[in-house]
Amino acid sequence: MANRREFLKSASFMTLGALAASKMSAANGMNGVDGISAATAQAPMAGTNLGFQAYSLGGELLNNPADALKKMKGYGYDQVELAFYGFDDKAGHGQFTSWGGGSNPTSAADFKKMADDAGIKIVSSHMTPTLDRGAKYDKSTETKILDFWKKIIPDHKMFGVEYIVQPSLPTINNLEDAQNVADIFNKVGALLKENGIKFGYHNHSNEFNKVVPGGEAVTPYYQRAFRRPGDTSPEPKTIEEVFIEGTEKQNVLFELDCYWTVMGQQDPLVWINKYKDRIQLLHIKDFIVIGASGAMNFENIFHDFYANGHRNWFVEIEDINSGKQLERAEASAKWLKSKGFVK
Repeated sequence: MANRREFLKSASFMTLGALAASKMSAANGMNGVDGISAATAQAPMAGTNLGFQAYSLGGELLNNPADALKKMKGYGYDQVELAFYGFDDKAGHGQFTSWGGGSNPTSAADFKKMADDAGIKIVSSHMTPTLDRGAKYDKSTETKILDFWKKIIPDHKMFGVEYIVQPSLPTINNLEDAQNVADIFNKVGALLKENGIKFGYHNHSNEFNKVVPGGEAVTPYYQRAFRRPGDTSPEPKTIEEVFIEGTEKQNVLFELDCYWTVMGQQDPLVWINKYKDRIQLLHIKDFIVIGASGAMNFENIFHDFYANGHRNWFVEIEDINSGKQLERAEASAKWLKSKGFVK
């Protein structure tokens, strides 16, 4: 059984000598932000088209969105994928609530104006229907799910988004659950397509678990305890494969989060190229600051993604309560814009 270390050694997304380079960087006490050297951070910027996922900034965005958006534009970001949008049923429109649930939300229209004033285009948005805990995607919840998407369409037309992406995995315990989700995704995609918006799905790591029929638990890909000696049945599919292969290209696309793909012990390059017509968006993510770990082979990831004819990607930074999010976003932009392989 391959463990995580063996997987990392063999995967094509890793840079050559990445682990050794990371250890050397730590030993040398690199300057800069979270491991980005001063030399890299100050490198000349190439002309690029940078996007960022709004979740990356947490309260540093929500507590003063106009200021944060202007700063992000100054760092070189031109595009944003929204997070934190919520529909207010009483007000009849969406809003962005200040960090910690404050009483001074920013309306959807005001946020759009702030983005326009900063020169940042709203390209995409992350949205997930709210269901009761443990509820599944099936005939009993389908109407509620579709009604959710219908409700948020007007604001997203106002934003001018090209994409709306669901970033959260519904409750799935078996193959049938995953197939039901794919069926409803097809209907959501058709609905949004009628309104000029493309629908997508964003993975974390659990989508690379495999599912089997008949109510058995989701099983990680490297565990095959459910397969008996002499079992010649086909290898079970991952949830992500069921989603991709069970939806129509014209209705559903996929946003591959490179970091969470690795956490699922998968190689992003394998998925980018196996499903080159379906994976049309990327989340570019490192352990914290993009490029700081020296481990991710972003050159190969960008090269293959562009070669497949796709263009839109978004920087995402975790640890959103650090108080260093704008600082880390700036360091990430400088690193990316110093690389000739980033367009």
